Amino acid sequence: MIYIVSEENRRRFHHLLTEMHRQRKQVFIDKLKWRLEESAGLEIDSYDSHDAIYLIEAGTLTSDVSVSARLLPTVRPHLLSQQFADLCEEGLPAGPGVWEATRFCPAPDTPAGAPRRQMLGRMIAGIMETALLFGIEQVTYVADAALAPMALKVGWDVRALGAPRGEGRNRIQAFVASIDGAGLKRVREAFAITAPLTRFVPADLARAA
Repeated sequence: MIYIVSEENRRRFHHLLTEMHRQRKQVFIDKLKWRLEESAGLEIDSYDSHDAIYLIEAGTLTSDVSVSARLLPTVRPHLLSQQFADLCEEGLPAGPGVWEATRFCPAPDTPAGAPRRQMLGRMIAGIMETALLFGIEQVTYVADAALAPMALKVGWDVRALGAPRGEGRNRIQAFVASIDGAGLKRVREAFAITAPLTRFVPADLARAA
């Protein structure tokens, strides 16, 4: 199950959010050596704001996190506009119907290969389900050399915003994906997903979950 965590219900997801930030520190700082800030063993940046939407895959509200991601509105400063605008040769997509997907983070012990591809497929399906729920028409993202080929082949309608930059494992590229029901159907078929993956727990119900 992929929980949708927004400003409305965030206070009910303290365990999952803490585990998500702990995994982000383990993956991005400890393993990948990204130069990011950490505090008390957690990776939290300035974009982890009240208007971020988190997608967190877990069995229950108190179990381990298997993968997570973050959605940010593009009507405010976000990573693509502030850190990677040079990747957008044809202009930066932005507006109320455009959100940015960032911080895709599998659990640190996730095996490479098929398990990671399946995890990416589930998260992309979750992103699309969430986008359709919130009226999001496009999703932008930046992918590295390992993630970009996989994200291009999952079934959603994606186009590059510019040429890749960098070399080897450090090569990155910006993309924008269109969100619609047909694309979600293709993603589900590609990964044998037979039912919706996401769940939005309103604040009053999350207390009892």
